[in-house]
Amino acid sequence: IFTDNNRYVEDKLMAQTHSEEIAFSIIAAAGDGRAKVTEALKAAREGSFGQARGALKDADAQFLKAHQLQTAELLKKEADGTLKDPFNVLVAHAQDYVMTGMAMKEMAEEIVNLYEKVAAK
Repeated sequence: IFTDNNRYVEDKLMAQTHSEEIAFSIIAAAGDGRAKVTEALKAAREGSFGQARGALKDADAQFLKAHQLQTAELLKKEADGTLKDPFNVLVAHAQDYVMTGMAMKEMAEEIVNLYEKVAAK
C-alpha cells in the first residue's frame, strides 16, 4: 500500500514539474518585460525618449517570449489533449503576470507619448 501511495505521489510531482517549469519561464520573461517597462517610464521621465522607446521594444520581445511559451506549452497542448499536467495556481499566476505586464506596456507607451509632448512645448 505504501509503495503504491509513494508511486502515486512521485507521479504527481513529476507531472507538475513540467507545468511549473513552464510557469516559471513565463513569469521570468514577463518579469523581464515589466522591468523594461519600468525602465522606459524612468527614461521618459528624464527626457530620454529614444532610450524609453528602446526599453519598450525590449519589453515587447520579453512579452512575446512569455506569450509564445504560454501558447505552445499550455494552450496548444490543452487544445490537442496532450497537456497532462494539472492546472495550478502557479500557471494562473504566470498568465496573470503576462496579461498585466502587457497592459502596463500599453499604458507606458501612452505615458511616454505624453512626456514627449510635454517636453516639446
